[in-house]
Amino acid sequence: MENNLIFIKVRKRIEEDVMKIEEMINACVSVKGQRTCPLYQDVIDTQIYGLSKEINIAVEIGCISEEAGRIILADLEDKASEMYNTVIQESKAN
Repeated sequence: MENNLIFIKVRKRIEEDVMKIEEMINACVSVKGQRTCPLYQDVIDTQIYGLSKEINIAVEIGCISEEAGRIILADLEDKASEMYNTVIQESKAN
């Protein structure tokens, strides 16, 4: 029973961190004026790296499956990559 509570807390923490990173990505994309936001990009990269470590621990303790962890990270990395591509395309257009 105690492990279930821990697993629920770990999953909730991962969800919160994913939402925080997605909010950062959306904020970077919605910035008007200077479209390149290297500070946000560095923070996003660092946050994704930290989340990958959280996911590794969650997988090790059996809280989530390795496949679920890969999907979470791949989705965030795709969103970040899309953001970078948008920034690059817009900077070339200007």
